[in-house]
Amino acid sequence: MSEENTAVLIAGGGIVGLSAAVFLRRHHVPVLLVERHPGTSMLAKARVLSPRTMELYRGHGLEEAVRAAPPSVFLAATDVVRAATLAGPEEYRGSRPPGESVGWASPCPPALVEQSTVEPLVRARAEELSADVRFHTELGEVTQDADGVTAAVTDRASGRRYTVRARYLIAADGHRSPLRGALGIRTRGRRLAHVVNIAFEADLGAALRGRPVGLAYLARPVPGTLLARLDGADRWVLMVPYDPERGEGPADFTPERCAADVRAAVGAPDLPVRVLPAVPGTGRAVHTWELASWVAEEYRRGRILLAGDAVHVMPPSGGLGANTGIQDVHNLAWKLAAVLKGRGGAGLLDTYEPERRPVAELTCALSARLQEERAGAGGEDAAARAGRLALGLGYRYDSAAVAAAGGEDGLGEPGRPGTRAPHLDLVREGRACSSIDLYGPGFTLVLGPDAPEAADDALAAAGEYGAAGEGRLDVLRIGRETLDPSGRWAAAHGVGGGGAVLVRPDGFVAWRAPLWDASTARELPGVLARILALPPLSVAAGR
Repeated sequence: MSEENTAVLIAGGGIVGLSAAVFLRRHHVPVLLVERHPGTSMLAKARVLSPRTMELYRGHGLEEAVRAAPPSVFLAATDVVRAATLAGPEEYRGSRPPGESVGWASPCPPALVEQSTVEPLVRARAEELSADVRFHTELGEVTQDADGVTAAVTDRASGRRYTVRARYLIAADGHRSPLRGALGIRTRGRRLAHVVNIAFEADLGAALRGRPVGLAYLARPVPGTLLARLDGADRWVLMVPYDPERGEGPADFTPERCAADVRAAVGAPDLPVRVLPAVPGTGRAVHTWELASWVAEEYRRGRILLAGDAVHVMPPSGGLGANTGIQDVHNLAWKLAAVLKGRGGAGLLDTYEPERRPVAELTCALSARLQEERAGAGGEDAAARAGRLALGLGYRYDSAAVAAAGGEDGLGEPGRPGTRAPHLDLVREGRACSSIDLYGPGFTLVLGPDAPEAADDALAAAGEYGAAGEGRLDVLRIGRETLDPSGRWAAAHGVGGGGAVLVRPDGFVAWRAPLWDASTARELPGVLARILALPPLSVAAGR
């Protein structure tokens, strides 16, 4: 068989794998993505992209396309009901509250849009950035050694078989993750139910009785059934639990049974139903998944790194799973780029799991709480909504890739190392911008308006530095090329006006100093070396 070579091989063409391709290409890392299905999924799956996800897409040329895309059908279908059948008497009915303003925390409000709408946009952006994206291509046996990964690959359309040699492999291959299984990595958590998704078209107007229902928790055909809008007025998805221990499996859900289950859930025995294929281009009637809450015991095995549903699964309530996975690969992309380009030591990749695992564990707990609230007598409470925002914007990393990660720097809580650098409205070269827009693809050192000029000479004389991304340290001074009309920069970052903040390529605070001077500038090379898992190095300033 012929052999092809790439820096990073990505297994899985869902929203996480495609996002990984986009993020890596911003760092000019060669990428090959393989996905066994012929196209992206038609199932809505996630319906809300969080403020943090939209910030990441903003920085990678995707925000405008997502905002311009058709909005989710949930924008108008606001009601959540619980009943035996859709047509039957309601046991509970509520409306999802309108989205709260997040302008104080982020320049990017959440986007209410179906994942099935977003995935083609992310794929197109990855291809625009010259990622090699191959759908209808199946990953076979994978082996790894000290220098890389070798994978057997088959083009399912032509039957051509070949091998791919890559330095690293990202496993974004879903909750069943053949790669996780082949590595023998176990998971910890709860598996609540096995579920089939039945996508269908039908006129449910009579059962709806004018109600703008987006979600319905039903007792038929079996308890735990969920009916949800798909992507149009007459397109829906029915989620039906099944029990493998009783011998039930996906093969039992023939098109005839699927139609019968839809009629039972709606409460309309004679309802005309058209069952849609689970994956376009295939004959499969259903898509299966687990209602579960678990996290893998390992995020990395050698040169294979797991992300998204391959490493954590959470209940769908809150739409947190896809957002968490997208943030996984954003965390991973700059680290892989640094290691591949020799600007970071191999130990930098060891910080991926300690940074992302705690986020997944907290998110799983919140998702399980939301699921219980929505399926029970009440709706989602304000604390749960606040928790979703905090998980997207307020978590803190504690790893070797953060200086003073334990918070022992004697400074206040705002802008603490390990947290996402805060959003502020600034003016850059005469144009309004967010402070979020200043960061990446390399490291950025931001100096306060009162930082002494003499320290610039010390920084420039410090030598050369190779950061991730563009290979330089960008130095910005508040009050020079970047203006702070509100005067809040210092307080928001927990430093004085003469202080300094070092921001990682992913927009997280890596280090800060209450006072920037020649002495502090001389400390910076050692700080960067520790963060990047490198021997002591020196730093060169750039604009």
